[in-house]
Amino acid sequence: MKIAAYLLSTLLILPLNSFAEMSPNDIVKKADLKRGLGNISHSFNVTVSDQDNKKEIYHVAFKDVNHSITEQTEPERARGRKLLMRDYDIWLFTPNIKKALRISLEQKLTGQVSNGDIARTNYAEDYEATLLPTDKTDTSNVYRLDLKAKNNKVTYGKIEYVVSKKDYSPIEATFFALSGKPLKRAKFQDFKPIQGMSRATKMVIQDYLQKDKVSTLVFSEHRPESFSDSLFNKERLEF
Repeated sequence: MKIAAYLLSTLLILPLNSFAEMSPNDIVKKADLKRGLGNISHSFNVTVSDQDNKKEIYHVAFKDVNHSITEQTEPERARGRKLLMRDYDIWLFTPNIKKALRISLEQKLTGQVSNGDIARTNYAEDYEATLLPTDKTDTSNVYRLDLKAKNNKVTYGKIEYVVSKKDYSPIEATFFALSGKPLKRAKFQDFKPIQGMSRATKMVIQDYLQKDKVSTLVFSEHRPESFSDSLFNKERLEF
């Protein structure tokens, strides 16, 4: 009886995570918050540069994970170019065309950056996650996850994702086309406090085969901001 009582008391003081590991999808949800602000309505800037120091700047009005408008502000010749995202639909507007054109999330925006890399970045909503084995070099400090697309409307068919066990910060990702072809790798860097949480402010994307082709995204000037639903109306982009 004493032994049974001792075992029971030991079980009661063990931490909860000794019995149940966090689910892969919950890990991805936590990592998503380290790359963005979840469903908090806000605006921010994205500066994109490539291996030749070509630079482009975008301003993003982000209402939630399914509604955003990305407007290019530099260089001057491309100023006014806009991307409207509503759910999985995305439209391009340029002042020269004066009409919104339907485009795809996986289409290149600039350099190694796809439209979806800026417009839609909610991995937890778009992908089903499973844990992968870790190798000896990981020393049990990271989660390795396989993210498979829930439908064929998303930016990538699959993502191999590495997340820190310590604080769920994303470390790197390998992106695959819907066909299964590896496209590029990304590293998440320069974590800074933004609205009460340490978040990545830099994403370095390298072509999977042509490794000299690199695009760097720097996220800055996050500001809480409210937007009306009418702003995300496709017809508004035609004026």
